[in-house]
Amino acid sequence: MNLNQIKFKIFRFFINITAIIYLVFDETFVFVYNNIAKSLAKFPSLEMIKEYWRIKISEMNKHVVLVFLLSHLVVSELLGILSFMLLAKGLIIPFVTLYIFKFFPFFLMKFVFNCAKEELLTIGWFNYCYTKTVQFTDYLKETEIVVKVKEYKDSVLKNVSKIKDLIKF
Repeated sequence: MNLNQIKFKIFRFFINITAIIYLVFDETFVFVYNNIAKSLAKFPSLEMIKEYWRIKISEMNKHVVLVFLLSHLVVSELLGILSFMLLAKGLIIPFVTLYIFKFFPFFLMKFVFNCAKEELLTIGWFNYCYTKTVQFTDYLKETEIVVKVKEYKDSVLKNVSKIKDLIKF
């Protein structure tokens, strides 16, 4: 085995690890979003609050919004690190609870980012980082491990749906 083959195998290993982390994050995000955030979004008064904040955020200075987003990103990541420390200690329930709470700053960041996306992307380095992140995420979605796991998940969900239909009578 030559040096290039070894480098490629190491690269593939890290891509696969990153893809697995992406899968866990993506599936957890989808679960939390579908079960919590969508439930909260059904409240009519919440829509008025969201519209009020959309207007306020669009009027804010883009650098203030950027500082807000980055600070919430740090909080979200620190909660993730803390939750995995709890998992390493064998504290499963606190891990799951804290890991789910990690998404609340993320949901807020997503809302603020969507409101101010056009303005934020006028900042050169932010636009570059955003573009590279989207490209890397798209690359991860197409990796063999992600495609196989998603196919397997879809087949399992299809079989679970068939079993549910059989049990209903």
